Amino acid sequence: MLPIVACAALVAVTPPVTGWASTAPPPSPAVTDVSELIVYRRGEVVPQDQFVDLGPPGDLGGQVLEGDPAISARVDFADGAFTAGVFQATRGKVLIHFPFTEHATILSGSVELTDATGVTVTLRPGDSYLITQGSNILWNVRGPRVQKSFANRVAAADRPGPMRIYRAHAAVPAGDLVDLGPPEALGGVVLGGDPQVAARFDLADASAGLMVISEGALRIDFAFAAHAAVTRGRVQLTDRLGRTATLRPGDAYFVRPGAVVRYDLGQRPLEQSFFHTVL
Repeated sequence: MLPIVACAALVAVTPPVTGWASTAPPPSPAVTDVSELIVYRRGEVVPQDQFVDLGPPGDLGGQVLEGDPAISARVDFADGAFTAGVFQATRGKVLIHFPFTEHATILSGSVELTDATGVTVTLRPGDSYLITQGSNILWNVRGPRVQKSFANRVAAADRPGPMRIYRAHAAVPAGDLVDLGPPEALGGVVLGGDPQVAARFDLADASAGLMVISEGALRIDFAFAAHAAVTRGRVQLTDRLGRTATLRPGDAYFVRPGAVVRYDLGQRPLEQSFFHTVL
């Protein structure tokens, strides 16, 4: 039986966490300095003063083909070979040799991606991708800028391959899914209803792909870092401080290792793309 770390996707962060409704007293400064759960809203525009300039794209493995693109980032979590946060790139075309495996969700703006097989896609707010370490990707921003939430890792086991695209509102074909049974069989705790879990794994180590949870309420004690984006349905997430956020298609979130998160789905299935790493 697969452990929850192999199938669930379900920091110290300077800017405030957005998208929360509080059902508990304000936490102490010592707690807010380390946010366990960060929500990234579809259509959200992160203020420019939250970004740090990353220098020329060439310094990070990119070859500029058109324009004069500037890249910057807000790092929400970093632990050795794993990093998560928000990335911004301005107008321009860059050929990128990906130095890591990355799951990302477009927050604002758009970007055209072309992989080594010649497949070209345009991603808009709410769309996500999975690109594996060593892949060559043509990255083309035609508008003023694009912002994305992201999580990436450097791992010797990851290999180049075709990119995976996860569209907001797109249903995963039932034939692609493997039934994983109830969350309790995977290390989760059922709090209500009869939730069942199924997944499609897009990496050989089962750390990324698409997941469907049928209904109900459950709790996950995270033993790993996770970045996920809702593709269909909606979910209310509650952290251990009692703060809640309702996520809809195109919204993304990051969970820090050690977090305890409650998922309330109601009567509708939740579908989400996910990426996680044990640290």
